[in-house]
Amino acid sequence: MSTKGLQEVFRVVVENVLNRWTALRLAVEHGMGGPLGLNTAIELIEYITSYCTENKHVDAIDLREVLEEIMDQEFETICEDDSTQEVSAVLIKHLKMLKEGKEEEVKAEIDMMVPCEMWIMSGSKIKYQQMDDSSDSEQDANDQEDMDVEPASAVDVVSEVNPSTCGSSTKFIEESIDPGWTQVRGRRRR
Repeated sequence: MSTKGLQEVFRVVVENVLNRWTALRLAVEHGMGGPLGLNTAIELIEYITSYCTENKHVDAIDLREVLEEIMDQEFETICEDDSTQEVSAVLIKHLKMLKEGKEEEVKAEIDMMVPCEMWIMSGSKIKYQQMDDSSDSEQDANDQEDMDVEPASAVDVVSEVNPSTCGSSTKFIEESIDPGWTQVRGRRRR
């Protein structure tokens, strides 16, 4: 199979796998890739396709590192669920099959995948989730008014503790020392 033919067939595999990658979709939906996150995801398909087909010796570890770096730099996302490893393993498996001339088997496996929405394409509309990480200073002021601050009661208890070794003449004395903590309690419920 020629490099151009390999790229065309492998691109279909990359599209199908990346459209099913939940971490990528969530990163785009939550705006982690900025306002052009969808465009970055489209470019990711092109980049991964050319990266895998133009380099002679690409393995799952290399591809995983590339995916992790792209997710971190472009989408400010670190996948702790090992999905980058899973995605790279599936892509490399299908790439090797294509290089071995098993194009029909690859197409059959792609067809057997659970149907999904092909959201990574030009003209797609992504519903962005608004992240509310700002704090409302008026709300903070109200929360502070609702709290009473009471000093914690410090009870200095002196008690004798016998050591565990019998016959010892040393006496241990335990004291509770006020560590300077303050107990905060809410005044009213909403």
